[in-house]
Amino acid sequence: MVIGYLFRKRTLKGKAILMTDESIIQEIRAGKPDKSIKHLYRELPKIRAIVLKSGGSKTEAKGIFHDGLILLIEKVEKPEFELTSKLSTYLYGICRFLWLNELKKQHKKAPEISIESDFEDLNDSYDFEKEEKIKLMERAFASISPICQEIIKRFYYLKQSLGDIAKALNASSVNSIKTRKYKCLERAIQLTKKIQAQ
Repeated sequence: MVIGYLFRKRTLKGKAILMTDESIIQEIRAGKPDKSIKHLYRELPKIRAIVLKSGGSKTEAKGIFHDGLILLIEKVEKPEFELTSKLSTYLYGICRFLWLNELKKQHKKAPEISIESDFEDLNDSYDFEKEEKIKLMERAFASISPICQEIIKRFYYLKQSLGDIAKALNASSVNSIKTRKYKCLERAIQLTKKIQAQ
């Protein structure tokens, strides 16, 4: 875990307080995110810059930044969350993904955004595009029949053979399970594309 990136804050008395990524995460998990949010607000100008550069407005930039903060807090609150980059880089990655996704929805060409040297380790942060695909697949999986869910779960997640699946589900033959699996996958793929197009 990359820890140690320092955020500075000026108190009412004018004293500078140092805050690490770790302390920010601890405060968020303790349900006291106010100070952490104030620190992270220092990243707003960077987000505003990429939004304005690609034709967005200050209002859109603020909205993207707020959405990014909410997503960051939700991620940090999860026990399994592990920071693999600076927290500022992680937040930048979220906001950048959200903005590029917004441009896609508006049918606008996504610009080539040059990332400053401070963000060279952006690729180490969470893969949001992969997460988006996983969410689509989960929605599609929930929409297919229970028997299809069972076959896919046993074959791909439990790594059971088609023969074992046929026995467990009292199928007439291994070939019938093989055919059913193919049809189930076809259905899941169709639903994924349909959901993605919405």
